[in-house]
Amino acid sequence: MLLLLSSLLILQGVSGDKTCSGKEVQNLDNGCTKIDKSPLVFRGNLDEKMVREKVQSIKYIASGIEVIETDLETFDYLKHVERIQNSNGPAMLFKKNKNLKRLNFTSLGELKGKEKEKDIVFENDNFVQAFSKEADSFDDFMKLELIARKSHLRNKVCSNDFYQFINKKESSDSKTTWTIIITIIASFFAIADVILTWFCVKECRAKKAREEKKTNKMKTDVPVGTHFGPPQTPASGTTTPSATTTPSATIKTPKDKCM
Repeated sequence: MLLLLSSLLILQGVSGDKTCSGKEVQNLDNGCTKIDKSPLVFRGNLDEKMVREKVQSIKYIASGIEVIETDLETFDYLKHVERIQNSNGPAMLFKKNKNLKRLNFTSLGELKGKEKEKDIVFENDNFVQAFSKEADSFDDFMKLELIARKSHLRNKVCSNDFYQFINKKESSDSKTTWTIIITIIASFFAIADVILTWFCVKECRAKKAREEKKTNKMKTDVPVGTHFGPPQTPASGTTTPSATTTPSATIKTPKDKCM
């Protein structure tokens, strides 16, 4: 019994099989030969060398792949993989890859999604535009279609069960954020305007009150009977007395002095 167990362990070591749960590719263990339970996810812009080291031993993916929001023009990380299946959904999902044009699965011999569902789904992905305009993209698509058709034993070319193009017009988070920011700013200015108006009215009233108080004080300090009208002109026939009358002096001439 012990000998048999040792033989099995040796055979397993020689074969090098290693099954790993699907996850984000950067978190995947090295040396995995089979991916199971969850999709293998390629998300965002990843270091190419790191990705190739992580996936270089994979031969069979039983839980599908997801390629999301990358800048790749050509997806060829899995060109050595022989089988891609998914019993819970599409075998391949490509979503929001803004530059994607080519799909390279050179060694793939089986492509199979969940029964009565799609094998491959493109959601808001650039490959859809490339597929309709560029011959190379169209060829890549048709190669995958042929593999899926053989895997499902279908007779119809480009069956609706093979692919799905989804183009969702999603409400952008950034637009929502800007709407909230603009609303807050508008509310702030409205409140500030009310406060400023109230302050100006209050200041004007205070200034008016100070001026009225100052005027009343000036009136209180002036003696009773003081007239502030225009200067009056003396009546006709009256003379204005001079302040001081100086008697005229007699100027004596030399002749007078001799007399």
